Amino acid sequence: MPAFPPTARLSTPGHYQRVFDGPAYKVSSRAFLLLAQAAEAESSRLGVIVAKKHIRRASHRNRVKRLVREHFRLTRLSVPLDLVVLAKAAADQMDNARVREDLSVLWNKLERAALAS
Repeated sequence: MPAFPPTARLSTPGHYQRVFDGPAYKVSSRAFLLLAQAAEAESSRLGVIVAKKHIRRASHRNRVKRLVREHFRLTRLSVPLDLVVLAKAAADQMDNARVREDLSVLWNKLERAALAS
């Protein structure tokens, strides 16, 4: 199983701000919003934001973050993107299988949009 190294993460506020300031791609569902920008590096990087406002319990926030990171690690994008995933309140009501399914659909939409441009 491939690891999730520090080079695959958006680690500084500047990395996140670059994606927020001008997302080239935006896809969403009831549970997630994905913002993406062409990567500065040769590989994709991920940032995950799960607000306490949307998901109150820390264990639930951590579960969502873990599932998003796992999905990113297992299904790498063919186009290098800096990607920020924002969880909405609906993500807390989903079981693990439904979260994975939702993320798969969003990843496919994002990849199609990135390849089309």
